[in-house]
Amino acid sequence: MDGNAKVPSVPAQRVITAHLMRLWPSHEYVLSNISLPHSEQILGLQNSQRFKACPADPNDTIFGLHFPTPVTDSQVQVDPSLKEKAWHLTWMPLAFLASLRPQRQPTRFTGEIWVIFFCQVLGAPIPLLRAHAVARTQCACQKFVLDQYRDHVLTCKKRTGAIAGHDHVMNVSVQLARNRGLRVRINRKVVTTAPDSNKQGDVQAMEFGIPGYNDLVWDVSLVSDRIGSSMQHGLNDKLQLGDYLKAQARRKIGKFRRDYAAKNIAFAPAILSVAANQRPPEHR
Repeated sequence: MDGNAKVPSVPAQRVITAHLMRLWPSHEYVLSNISLPHSEQILGLQNSQRFKACPADPNDTIFGLHFPTPVTDSQVQVDPSLKEKAWHLTWMPLAFLASLRPQRQPTRFTGEIWVIFFCQVLGAPIPLLRAHAVARTQCACQKFVLDQYRDHVLTCKKRTGAIAGHDHVMNVSVQLARNRGLRVRINRKVVTTAPDSNKQGDVQAMEFGIPGYNDLVWDVSLVSDRIGSSMQHGLNDKLQLGDYLKAQARRKIGKFRRDYAAKNIAFAPAILSVAANQRPPEHR
């Protein structure tokens, strides 16, 4: 690159919008392939979330000492100002877009990736997968046909996105721990729940600092908001019902927490949905 060349800058939003609108007429046919109810469901999953930082039950989290004591309704009635002092967390699934820069290699995505991203966020069919859906291409698992919204791709654990997504979330959490100066073990290096067991979490942070425990182990789950691998084929392509993130967290806690506690190791589930939604107790 020429040393005198001008470094590219991020264009203003109005410039981007004007550019897109000039190109839009040649893509109007896309609207005929979009299911508006499906799109509304997906867009709803991208909404920001705001929830109390303190769990209702202090025993609901192993990080209880790091949160103030929850304020009861009776205390608020006596002193209304306590309600305003409550801690809240705001989680915005699409906030990461503000940190993307074309000058930085890690956030310089190809056009194909952007097409997939925008189609998923808007609930539109993904062009590449739409061709496979029309051709009824079978997945590598030999049990399902690929669908145009990639619901199955995100849930199938054979040569598809489920494992890659899980490993990405795990690696990001590992890097965050290392950035805090913690010594970390991952995958097969994580201690098992018992000498004669092969049960183990994904990440182990050594000497984490929780009173009564030596280390902290967490296990990652990336849960799809839509059903994509059910043998009851009528359920596929439907939204998950009930509190599916909390249910997954409870399964993880039941599988690991008591056994790890016997070894003076704290355990926490790390549950995130494909749409990046979180549940208040599970992010702890």
